[in-house]
Amino acid sequence: MSNYQLNSNETSLSIPRIITVDSVNYYEILVKCGNVMWTVNHRFRDFVELHDRLVADRGVSKDKLPPKKVLGSKSPTFLRKRQEALERYLKETMVYLKVTMPKELVEFLDFHRYDIVFMVQHLASSLFLRGEAFLAKSKKYGFSVLELHAISERRKIPCPATEAAESCHNFSHILDFCAQLETIIVLPTKNSLPTILYDDDTDKYIPHALHKPIGSSNLIPVQLRYELSVFKALRNLIIYGVPTDNIENVGALRETLTRIEVYKSETKQICQIALCDNVHKNAGEDELDKLKQWKLLRHAVFKENRLTTIDRTIRLFPSLKDLVLDKNQLESIAHLSHLNNLQMLSLRCNRLEQCPNWHLQLGNLVALNLSQNRIRLLEGLARLYSLVSLDLSCNLIDDINEIDHIGNLPLLENLRLLGNPVAGGVDYRARVLSRFGDRLQEIYLDNEKGNQPEYDTALVLSALRISAQKSQRKLHSLLDSSSSSSGNIENDAGVSSDPSTPSTSKGDIRQPGSR
Repeated sequence: MSNYQLNSNETSLSIPRIITVDSVNYYEILVKCGNVMWTVNHRFRDFVELHDRLVADRGVSKDKLPPKKVLGSKSPTFLRKRQEALERYLKETMVYLKVTMPKELVEFLDFHRYDIVFMVQHLASSLFLRGEAFLAKSKKYGFSVLELHAISERRKIPCPATEAAESCHNFSHILDFCAQLETIIVLPTKNSLPTILYDDDTDKYIPHALHKPIGSSNLIPVQLRYELSVFKALRNLIIYGVPTDNIENVGALRETLTRIEVYKSETKQICQIALCDNVHKNAGEDELDKLKQWKLLRHAVFKENRLTTIDRTIRLFPSLKDLVLDKNQLESIAHLSHLNNLQMLSLRCNRLEQCPNWHLQLGNLVALNLSQNRIRLLEGLARLYSLVSLDLSCNLIDDINEIDHIGNLPLLENLRLLGNPVAGGVDYRARVLSRFGDRLQEIYLDNEKGNQPEYDTALVLSALRISAQKSQRKLHSLLDSSSSSSGNIENDAGVSSDPSTPSTSKGDIRQPGSR
């Protein structure tokens, strides 16, 4: 991000070309400030308006601007000459107003969009006028990563003379405003503020601009670092499309934050969030225990990222009750046994195929969402005795007998199975409900309770299944008894039950020396 205060001698202006849109000519101004550059387009009438204000308020000579011309104003030769004249005008004006840099020139050249000092002053002026009214209505605000970067960098430099001259530009307006906010949304650009943040199809509302230049500049959101220590009362942090690795300092947020949401940030490991401001994220076991925990964090949403594993830094969220890991690349779960308070887990749209012994990690879970994975077998869920809600929709379950593994869960009330092969069978609902025995009327299957015909069919199926099971057990018992009796008869006849031992009978016993 540019810093005119430090790079005023390395700032240049030029007009490299003319852009024609709908028969209207725009002069493209290229602004370079240190390593940062951007463009801004203006018609000739915009130059006239700027010049009139500078003449009236800033003492700029009236004859500096090229004169208007009615006839021949569209000819290429005239446009080239005007382009050169306007470039000279901007350079001379910039030299004359280099120290004061009035608001009129700052906004004409878009310094308030891409420069640290002028962006902060612009934001301070806006909050000076409307900050209190905004906080009275809501304590939630959306920041672009560029704004947070500018605020963070502004804290490191002395107060500019242009800021001290006008109280509305005072940096303290921003600090006071930030200290009172309870919820912030961090976004790649200001115009990407979502209208429906929690919609599944967020791409329709928010462009994913992580690697795209901001506006007409060469600034890339993924390259901008920022800190969050200015937010003293923050309870909810929502980060959309911005890397958490770019956070330099979270300040006291580990002590105050109750909810964190991270969307489309390309995060691959939990440690990039839990240890976002730590330089070294691969802490050893002993060192991990000494790191600061997010003590009050109850709700975490890490959705539409690139998580492949749940690493051990999840233990730094010991009070977590809700964890959403939708639309990642998880093939298994791990380290969730450290979350003793976890009640809701959502793993929708991952790559899960099995759920082996999940009760060892999720013993207190109340709600589990496993929809849109690749699950066939349910044996690993058989001992989640506290489970009330289970979403298995859109998986690969094709055997109705798999329902037996969850049919004995004593608290299960809500079950979703639509989208599985098993849901396409005849009497699907009745067959599933029959697996819940006396509790079948307590079950909401695919968000609906059963009707009386389904209950009647389910009871018949349940009775037939129980009868078949009894018959099968009786048959096994008879076969075992028959096998045992046969073995006793053979033993009584002198035949060994061990096939490796040769058998003998009394008729085979011969006296020594007999033939």
